[in-house]
Parts: sequence; C-alpha cells; structure tokens
Amino acid sequence: MNKLYSKLARVYHEMYQSIFDYKKEFKFYHKFLKKYKCRKILEIGCGSGNLASFFLKNGYNYVGLDLFNEMLKIAREVESKAKFVQGDMNNLKLKDRFDAILITGRSFTYLTTNKDVMSTLQSVHRHLKKNGILIFDNFNAQMIFTNFSKRLIQTAKYQNRRYKRITQKSLNLQSGWTWNLNETYIVQENNKTKVIKNKEILRAFTEDELKLFLKLNNYELIKTIKDDFSITIIAKRL
Repeated sequence: MNKLYSKLARVYHEMYQSIFDYKKEFKFYHKFLKKYKCRKILEIGCGSGNLASFFLKNGYNYVGLDLFNEMLKIAREVESKAKFVQGDMNNLKLKDRFDAILITGRSFTYLTTNKDVMSTLQSVHRHLKKNGILIFDNFNAQMIFTNFSKRLIQTAKYQNRRYKRITQKSLNLQSGWTWNLNETYIVQENNKTKVIKNKEILRAFTEDELKLFLKLNNYELIKTIKDDFSITIIAKRL
C-alpha cells in the first residue's frame, strides 16, 4: 500500500497546500465543464478534498472518490457538505452516471500496466453518460525521459510544521515508461523531527499511447494540452 496516501495522508494534505494551486486547477476544469454543459461530476483521486469546495460553490453536483480511506477522512473534514466515496478507478461500482469524470492529481500515472489503463478507461466509460467528458492529467514520457532528474528536494510549511521531501528516482521500464520513486519525508515540529520513507512506481505516457488507449476504449479525443512535463487529455465518451 502506498504510504503517501495512507500513513502520510496528513503530511500530504498539509504539505501540498503550498505546492498546488487548487483554485487555478479548478478554474481549468471549470472552463471545459462549462463549455460542454457538465453539471454532474465525479472526481477520481480526490485525495483530501481540496477541489470539492470549489465545485460545490459553483453549483456542481459533485462526488469525490479515492482509493484511500485515510485521505477521505481528511476530505470530510475539509468539506463536510460534499459526498465522498471509497473506490478503485480500475473497477468503479457506482449506481450513477456522470456528465463528466475527472481523474485529478496525476492519479493516472499509477496505472503502470496496459491492463490497468484499459480497465480504468472501460470502468470510467461505464459511468459516463453518452457524450460525457473525461479529463485526466499525467506525465509526458518524452519530457520526463529526455530530461530525467534523479534527485529533487521540496520544502513546505503548514502552521508550525515544516516539511522536506527528498526524492530519489531511477529507471524502471518494466511495464512501460516507468520509474522508481524513493521518497524521504522529514517533518519538524516543536524541535522534534520525524522521518518517514515511501516507495512507489510511476508511469509516463507518450501522446500516441494515450490516443491509442482512448480509441480502443471508445472515446473521441477532443483536446491534448502539453505543459512542461505533463499532458492533459480531454475526451468524449462515444
């Protein structure tokens, strides 16, 4: 089990308040959801619920879904009015169908095998209304692997706690454009220091790979957006 979203759930939530711009992220989604008249929304990978309040304030019928109950516990504290459910994007079992499904926070990068990708796209397809919109972001393999950085240090502060994350990366390549991530989280509070380690495997994709996956699973590609090391896909369910 990934410690980042279980044992480190509170660390993740607090640290990323100063790393992510959630208001900016919401505005990006809002632009496309308005364009395609989407009101009933499922956010997969909602994590600790940082986007939920923006959707509710703008009148969306919102449901947040995450694999980790530790993250959902925080999400319910952050936005008590939102509906949050536990589930796996590989095999969604919800009763509703949605106007749009968002896979946020680069959660798509945890789909390290082709089977995972196919299962997720099929699962999402079953939960979208006809002509419903799918939006997801992930890493751009061409940029990641031609500019492969082996070490990254990030720092953040939340109230009286200071965080440092030291990331060591190495090539994996066993099931696609994958790499190993070894993370060390250092938490300092009241002159006490806690060190927690985490390991995971992430996957990047080429643009052609994503187009093929979408075609095989009955989606029409609407737009591809490239930004530094990421690719964001907007597609329509056929």
